[in-house]
Amino acid sequence: MRTIATALALVLMTGTAVGVASPALAQKPAEKPAPPKLSKPILAVVVAVQKLQTAGDHAGALAKIAEAASVPRVEKDDALIMAKLKLFSAQNLKDNVKLEEALTEAVEAPSITNEEKVTFSKFVAGLASNRKDYQKAWKWYEFYMGQKPDDVDIIVQAASVNAALNNKPRVYELLTKAIGLREAAGQKADRSWYEFRAQTAIDTNMADKIMPALLGWVKAFPEPKSFNLSIELVKQRAGNMDNNMLLDWGRLMWAANAMLTANNYLEYSDAALDRGMPNEADMVLKDGIAKKLLDPSKTNVSESVKLAVSKNAESKAGLPALEKEAKTSPRIGLVVADTLANLGQNDRAVTFYKGLLGNAAIDQDTVNLRMGAALLKMGDKEGAKAAFAAVKAGPRAQIAQFYTALAGA
Repeated sequence: MRTIATALALVLMTGTAVGVASPALAQKPAEKPAPPKLSKPILAVVVAVQKLQTAGDHAGALAKIAEAASVPRVEKDDALIMAKLKLFSAQNLKDNVKLEEALTEAVEAPSITNEEKVTFSKFVAGLASNRKDYQKAWKWYEFYMGQKPDDVDIIVQAASVNAALNNKPRVYELLTKAIGLREAAGQKADRSWYEFRAQTAIDTNMADKIMPALLGWVKAFPEPKSFNLSIELVKQRAGNMDNNMLLDWGRLMWAANAMLTANNYLEYSDAALDRGMPNEADMVLKDGIAKKLLDPSKTNVSESVKLAVSKNAESKAGLPALEKEAKTSPRIGLVVADTLANLGQNDRAVTFYKGLLGNAAIDQDTVNLRMGAALLKMGDKEGAKAAFAAVKAGPRAQIAQFYTALAGA
């Protein structure tokens, strides 16, 4: 049996890199391994193959192994030894087809240890995925993850395979797990994982998962682009909105420094003008022009600027009278609070907003959302978060959740 032990040692001592990973597929055994239990026909093949491998004739070794395909594997180690001999030569020849064959035969061999089966299975999956045999790849990724549930890289590879299989709910599930593992370790996951998870939730209309995915994205990457794309995705799903709602979305984008397109500026400024907030419109238009996202020579822009400037003077002049009227009119009180907020007088705005809390004549989600925005501008993050948490329903609840992420919750 010395020849067999030598052949087995040769196989086990050789490593290779496969796919995206690079650990050795075959490793050196213990110093005194138990001799494999082989049938005589397989033993004869092993001896012949070992001689060819020792001589460096790996193509000949693979041919000899192929000739023995019909030889019955009757003893417990027959299949595994033949698979590992094929693996050894396939590695030396860098033949991925034979390598996958050998690994597949090995993981299906009855005498393989669970440790080796786990190690080999991820390489079977990787090679199958490279060939676009995604069903086979998923079978072995699933087995591997059942044994190694915290291997983030493999979880993401499995998500990619399921994307190819168009199994989007599973893609979402796997990416969520991978992101959760990274975040639990105090690390950010890859940006693309957050983005693809969010897009998957939207494409599959996972209504209860869309906002968590988008919020996870902007919390991990609280950057203008992340907020802009996430907000636009939500707005697109909401369909047509009135200017009162667009005003709140615009204020959120402004607060997140996420105004990145001409349309962002025009939509916000138009909503502000329509809702009687010319100072806000003037501020937004001037910023868009300064950043060269708006062309002041275009008619629509120049007319909006003129209207904002003229209405702004009227608005400021009429504010004292509105403040008096606000004592008896909750609707006017909200206008005054909003006007003070966009004039930068946030402390006074908060006083008016607080006076409207609990008033059934005014939408309380609107009051809490706008009060939270004013508190956030004042630097009162905890007060802002409490106000946002009180926003309970509809699109404004989504806006409040984005604001909470912006506040660093």
